Amino acid sequence: MLKTGLLQRNLVATVVLVTAVVAGTATADTFRIEIDYMVDTSTIGGHSHEPTQAELDAVIRMFACQGHQLILEVSDQIPHHDVLRRDPQNGAFFSYDGEAASFGALKDQYFDRAGQAGWHYCIFAHQYEGIDDDGNYFDSGSSGIAEILGDDLLVSLGTFAGEIGTPFDRASTLAHEFGHNLGLTHCGSGDCDEIEDNSPVLASIMSYNYQLEGVRSGLLCNDLIPDSEAGLFRDLDFSHGRMPTLNEDSLVEIAGTAWRPVDWDCSGFIGGIVSQDLSSGGPTWCGNTGSLDDLDDYDEWANLQDVTTTMTAAELKERPTITCITATEAAALKRADCPNPDLVLESCIGGSIYHVLDRGTPSGDGSWFDPLGSVTAAQNAALGGSAIILEPGVYDESGSGSLILDKPARYHSVAGGSLVR
Repeated sequence: MLKTGLLQRNLVATVVLVTAVVAGTATADTFRIEIDYMVDTSTIGGHSHEPTQAELDAVIRMFACQGHQLILEVSDQIPHHDVLRRDPQNGAFFSYDGEAASFGALKDQYFDRAGQAGWHYCIFAHQYEGIDDDGNYFDSGSSGIAEILGDDLLVSLGTFAGEIGTPFDRASTLAHEFGHNLGLTHCGSGDCDEIEDNSPVLASIMSYNYQLEGVRSGLLCNDLIPDSEAGLFRDLDFSHGRMPTLNEDSLVEIAGTAWRPVDWDCSGFIGGIVSQDLSSGGPTWCGNTGSLDDLDDYDEWANLQDVTTTMTAAELKERPTITCITATEAAALKRADCPNPDLVLESCIGGSIYHVLDRGTPSGDGSWFDPLGSVTAAQNAALGGSAIILEPGVYDESGSGSLILDKPARYHSVAGGSLVR
């Protein structure tokens, strides 16, 4: 039976604290994924890896909020294999079709859209075989694997709750693995060998911090944004590049994330300039001992690439792959006091985040949205429901007459910034 999930772009959305026109990307694209799924009937009760319509709709909405159309076709129930195997000769995964329990063999038999440009193929499976640095194979325990800039992806939650994961796990992992197909990594635009997979300022389900915790829920639980700005983030989302650049070797605690002060070195005291690795472990950064780097947020939505519309089948045969968080890693990242996010059909976000600098230049690499040199400019540009963050400095705008703050935006003053009217 063919089931199609299809949702057109929402033009108007209402979110808690935000009512505004949806801000779409520069171009509206259509993305297509055919999904097959395994069902285990070998034991009493068994389990099914079939995604529900609610899970599909949540991912469809995520893309629709950015003006994109995502077509998900759930096609076939396929044979259940506890572990999908790699090529015993060279370790290849997606192209290997030498035995029944392989992704390639299943794709050869069940992919209905083979040869059609613009289609990706996904299997909701149980588990797959990992490979270590010495070439040894093992049952990975991973939530999924995908090609970077390719057409194949796998969701494999067999070692997670109920052998299928929670509804949010399934929706978020589908979006996460598809993000890899569209060119996204676990560390934004940085070097993942240095930054690693857990950056707190990559406000995206591509970061291990938020894949299974949810972006909004994870930011709130780690006190990185105030409750008043929760409506500017969604749990299921790629990043919009809205968080600040942080230098792990020189973290100003009173400035924190610009939203609020943060105890970066976990000393119990907020103050001074400290050094702390923030991106190599969890459930918080406390105790991390990795390298110190610059952490940038990254506008992932503005940098999606779908190579299935331009590459040939031969070019797509075996693309570079990336493995994803394991159940063991997810448990280590989980804060006991952070609740699991519920899967809901989230509204779109209308407001934006404006970073105002009295010197009129961007901080770091300018990763903030629209760095502006005056409060007047931010006030004129902001949609209702936006947040306007003032960096330290004196904003004397009396020469331009009275400044009327007539939009429902929130103004935050960071570490001594002030507005003189």
